[in-house]
Amino acid sequence: MNKILPLISIILLLLFVGCTAPEEHNTDYSVEIEGQEMKQMTITQVANLWGINETKLLEAIKNDFNLVGNYNPNNTLNDIREEYPFSPAMIKKIAEDIKQEKR
Repeated sequence: MNKILPLISIILLLLFVGCTAPEEHNTDYSVEIEGQEMKQMTITQVANLWGINETKLLEAIKNDFNLVGNYNPNNTLNDIREEYPFSPAMIKKIAEDIKQEKR
């Protein structure tokens, strides 16, 4: 019994630490791509990856971030990020919503 109690305590501690560890932000998207790579891509290239309409993607981005610049599908995400510093994960979410027809 004296050896079991410390063992149980260690197991409970490990379970607790595992439950409270910082969560990785690995949301499942239908496309796997690194954010740094995405920033260099044009709206057209991003839309093609998700198999969605480039104009619809661009309009959703402009609306979500209240962009006022004159952008077109040939602009890269980095071009647009100069006006509003969104994360690539935000664009992934928009693209997923369009793909799943939530927008």
